[in-house]
Amino acid sequence: MAQYYDYEGFVEEVGETQVVGKNGFTKRDVLLGDELNPTSQWPHRIAFTMKKDNCSLLDGVQKGQRAKVRFAIDSRVWNDPKTGKNRFFTDLTALKFELVNGDGTSVEPVPQPPEAPESAGDVGDPDDLPF
Repeated sequence: MAQYYDYEGFVEEVGETQVVGKNGFTKRDVLLGDELNPTSQWPHRIAFTMKKDNCSLLDGVQKGQRAKVRFAIDSRVWNDPKTGKNRFFTDLTALKFELVNGDGTSVEPVPQPPEAPESAGDVGDPDDLPF
């Protein structure tokens, strides 16, 4: 069963989209910190990886913006053919990324509900039912 986590912080760095491997797999990293201007000797910074189509979610994101990311922990094992030993890789794979205000609300505008028809007379012939 997949476990998902949320993290909120300030954007410290947005990487460029990278193409990896022969199949054209794309990935892009974003680094979030827990403080806008870190004064601690060891500030908390976490790197998340956007994969494939999610890379475009970082377009226009700038350093200093507050963001919330939903992510999963993704690990894999690779057997190094040179040494014959297993190597382990762990990524924090970002599934959702949104910019937020200081109070945690989304920066994105809320979509408006569709408008109602102007008049009931536009409905058509009541005997012309679609079923």
